[in-house]
Amino acid sequence: MIYEIENRNNIISAATPFTGLSPVPHLHTHLEMIYLSEGASMATLDYKDFLLEEGDLFLAFPNQIHFYHDMLPSRGTLIIFANDFCKELKELFQTRIPISPVIKSELLPADIQTKLNLILEQACSKEPFAHLAAQGYLLALLCELLRRMSLIPSPHSYDSIKNILNFCSERYTEPLSLDILSRELHLNKYYISHLFKERMKISFTDFINEMRVEYACSLLKQNSNITDAAFTSGFCSVRTFNRAFSKIMKTTPREYIRESHK
Repeated sequence: MIYEIENRNNIISAATPFTGLSPVPHLHTHLEMIYLSEGASMATLDYKDFLLEEGDLFLAFPNQIHFYHDMLPSRGTLIIFANDFCKELKELFQTRIPISPVIKSELLPADIQTKLNLILEQACSKEPFAHLAAQGYLLALLCELLRRMSLIPSPHSYDSIKNILNFCSERYTEPLSLDILSRELHLNKYYISHLFKERMKISFTDFINEMRVEYACSLLKQNSNITDAAFTSGFCSVRTFNRAFSKIMKTTPREYIRESHK
């Protein structure tokens, strides 16, 4: 369903195969690369929709709001990495964004999966200098991809929705409401609610529950019990957690644990 970010080293934050893409709107200071080996997904980036089909690659630049809605069951490779391991590229990522974040399969290197596998292999390895090898392979691939993308100047405004998302991503395990956001961010709560519904096509409550359930899934995979996972991820009761979990995951927490440990 949803991928987990792991701190493998200070450049590559995540390098992993995935099954299913996250429907939760989010942004971060890293780049997010998705290669879809199976399925189809509608990727939304800064409020624009882009069709991601089998064999396509998606690249979100830093501080771009993005999320996904799988149209068919999807599998592929996810890499999340910092923008500062190359000075020239860091300057580019601060000033440019792609017209389209999707590179179609026919424009990708024929050996794209092999290149990605090399990055994953080295990123996961504990061999000496493996993290440097992973960065080298990643940099070489990134340069190939950027040559295939049309870039335009990045808008400099850091609008309200980005501030809201950053705040929520840091505080979603705590009690959180529109009133709290309004007070902390000095924004009208009805305006915040409008931004969620009109710009991100999701209610504030559903957005927070998606983030909490995503985190709870990672806790349950790590053998946390249901009660601990519920409260640690920010729910006020196990009953509320079970209801939200079943709505989002289409299964119960108990069944999810059973399937995860097969």
